[in-house]
Amino acid sequence: MKRHAFGVAVLCLALAACGGKAGTPTPATPSSVAESSIDSLLLTKDVLNTTLGTTGLVPHNPTEQMDDHRNLLPNLNCLGVWQIDESVIYSKDGQDLKSGQDWKSMRQQMLRAPDVDQWDYLAAQSVVYYPTADLAKAFFNRSAERWAKCSNHHVNIRLNDKPLPKWLSGDLQRSDTQLAMPITRGAGPETRWCQHVLRLVANLIIDVEACTPKAPVTAAADIAGKIQAGIH
Repeated sequence: MKRHAFGVAVLCLALAACGGKAGTPTPATPSSVAESSIDSLLLTKDVLNTTLGTTGLVPHNPTEQMDDHRNLLPNLNCLGVWQIDESVIYSKDGQDLKSGQDWKSMRQQMLRAPDVDQWDYLAAQSVVYYPTADLAKAFFNRSAERWAKCSNHHVNIRLNDKPLPKWLSGDLQRSDTQLAMPITRGAGPETRWCQHVLRLVANLIIDVEACTPKAPVTAAADIAGKIQAGIH
């Protein structure tokens, strides 16, 4: 299995239009972001360590491909909540890979501490580029409908006849540009608290998951906000 699958290898920010010190307004996000810009938007290991409150995140190699975990979780309403960057979720009609894709490029990276299946901290960050803002918004709206159907939902998954850590989603928090879902993973001392955030910024989708051993977790929203702050 690939990269950030939980247990396999594994909202509070708005679009910044103004603020900061008096007389020093924060530049507004452009209405259209260049495809070339996504190469530099993912956060560094040091920034992510600070955001998650740890020091040992180990970065995996960035990728430009999406994952496909439908064999583990065929419930497509929950697949896009459970994992970032699932190819079938990002497909053109949101139902089947045969329909192709309307996104054009993406960048994704996963970091863990320690870098083993039983990690304590995890950050999975990605930026997906769409040719137009309307296409990105259509995906965001489609995702909002699905996430709403997977709130307060138990997911139990087995891989090679072994159970993965149990997974429970919480209440969906939604704004015009952001979806945020809290997730509890595991039980007892193995419990990890996570947040999954999907953010719409012009013609980009920022898709982030973050997990720590302590609750509550708002790090995914923080990461999404820092990625957005790097857009010029």
